[in-house]
Amino acid sequence: MKRRLVWLAAAAIATGVAVMLYRGPGRGVIRGNVGDGAATMLVYAVLGLSWRARPAVRAAAALAIAAAIEIGQTMWRGEGLAGEIVVGGTFDGWDFVAYAIGVAVAVAWEGWRGSGAAPAVRDDAAARPARA
Repeated sequence: MKRRLVWLAAAAIATGVAVMLYRGPGRGVIRGNVGDGAATMLVYAVLGLSWRARPAVRAAAALAIAAAIEIGQTMWRGEGLAGEIVVGGTFDGWDFVAYAIGVAVAVAWEGWRGSGAAPAVRDDAAARPARA
């Protein structure tokens, strides 16, 4: 399961880098929303790698961290590129939607088993020989 969270963190970072490099149409929407979703995916992955809690608890914690930073933007503003990446620039209520989508993607990523994965519940009774 940890490997899946490492890949989630890598995907979130790659998405964030792609968002920062994007210069096409709708740049503000892409940077503001996709970037925020990727940020919460990364927070969820880091929490999962460092904290043994159920996915729902980690999801709530990731949303709480993101919401605290967003609400904090009503009082402060990140200065420079590093500040904007870490704490953002301005408050935007739509960011909460992006955070929820990012956490939903992260939870789905962690729970996804792929097409060739073992079943979630193994039936050991079928594997045991019958007693005579």
